[in-house]
Amino acid sequence: MRGVLRGGYRTVMLVFFLLYGVWVTFRHGFSPEGRQRLVEIRRHWYRRGLAISGVEVQYRGEPGAAPALVIANHVSWLDIPLIGSALDVRFLSKAEIARWPVLGFLARRNHTLFIQRGGHHTEQLSGKIAEALQQGERVVLFPEGTTTRGGEVRRFHPRLLAAAVDTGIPVQPVALDYGRESDGSAPQASYSGDDVLLTHAWRLLCREKTCVTVHLLPLIPVAPGTTRRELADAARAAILRPLGL
Repeated sequence: MRGVLRGGYRTVMLVFFLLYGVWVTFRHGFSPEGRQRLVEIRRHWYRRGLAISGVEVQYRGEPGAAPALVIANHVSWLDIPLIGSALDVRFLSKAEIARWPVLGFLARRNHTLFIQRGGHHTEQLSGKIAEALQQGERVVLFPEGTTTRGGEVRRFHPRLLAAAVDTGIPVQPVALDYGRESDGSAPQASYSGDDVLLTHAWRLLCREKTCVTVHLLPLIPVAPGTTRRELADAARAAILRPLGL
């Protein structure tokens, strides 16, 4: 019963918090000066949202200088606010999310890069990522292509790392460590294709707390002649170390 009350309270708080985010975006998201203000407050907004949700975060390491292609292991939908709370970044998202009410508006006004489904769009997307990097920004990729239960990091797909190779801009590896449950099982925060998003989110909101460690790892420079495969493997190896995998 206590967990249900906790989840209900947090849900109400998050609805108001999301509406606050819409108001802030309306206020600042339509002019160059306002967009700079959004950059300044965005990480604090993510951190407050995580706190309301009962997510306790430890940050290890320091952000590397921008621009950088941010590469992370993928465990949960929580990965997005976790990385957003640590770094000022641009995310990639499925194109259909741009049409969602509220969340689509927030994504569009906060410069999300939207992905069309299908391999033939990869080259176009790589061009968009390269353009953002050359403008001095950080762009986030989850190169596993899917989520895991946290006990492994799958081999990284190298295609989208072409933007870093083509521009010579470094990679910032980020390791997201959700740990294990007290009985040694996979973390409840992990999310797979078998899970239902709303049910999964409700389960997390009902928990007393969810603990995550975000490891900001040293930049990986991109030397002339580096291949996408070499860069993908180097980023994966860097992420594996703090996860103990």
